[in-house]
Amino acid sequence: MKVFAIAAASLFALASAAPNPGCQPGTYSCTTNSSGGPGWQTCDVNGQWVFSGSCPPNTVCKFYPPSKSPYCVPPDFKFP
Repeated sequence: MKVFAIAAASLFALASAAPNPGCQPGTYSCTTNSSGGPGWQTCDVNGQWVFSGSCPPNTVCKFYPPSKSPYCVPPDFKFP
C-alpha cells in the first residue's frame, strides 16, 4: 500500500508540474495588443501565451520561421 501511495503522489507531482500543452515554453508568435494593433507574445514556462510587446506605429508583426522569431517590420517587408 505504501508503494501505491508513493507512486500516486509521484504521478500527481509530475502531472501538476507538466506544462499546459497550449504552447511550447520559450517560443514566440505574433499577436495583437489590447487596442488591436500588432505585437508579439512569448510562451511561458507553464505553456501559456503572455503578451510581450507592441510593434511601433506603421509596422506589422511578421514571423520568420528560420529564426523562430517575430519581427516588427514595414507592411510591405519581405524576408529574403
